[in-house]
Amino acid sequence: MIDLNYTWVDMECPSCGYQDEVQLVDVKTEKTVYCHNCKESIMLLDNEASVHHGIEAINSSINKLEKAFKIFGK
Repeated sequence: MIDLNYTWVDMECPSCGYQDEVQLVDVKTEKTVYCHNCKESIMLLDNEASVHHGIEAINSSINKLEKAFKIFGK
């Protein structure tokens, strides 16, 4: 099964605009990360738990698809 929690996504530092990557699990848990360019601390926010709900919805869809393939393969 695919674990989307550890998928890397692009992020831009709000202070200096530096492009970096964070894992979805860091956004989901609202971790504080640091910009590798300006060293500013950035608190990641999962507004309305959208990342959490999105990961759950995708995982549910993948599970349903896997079940459909198993039934189709019989």
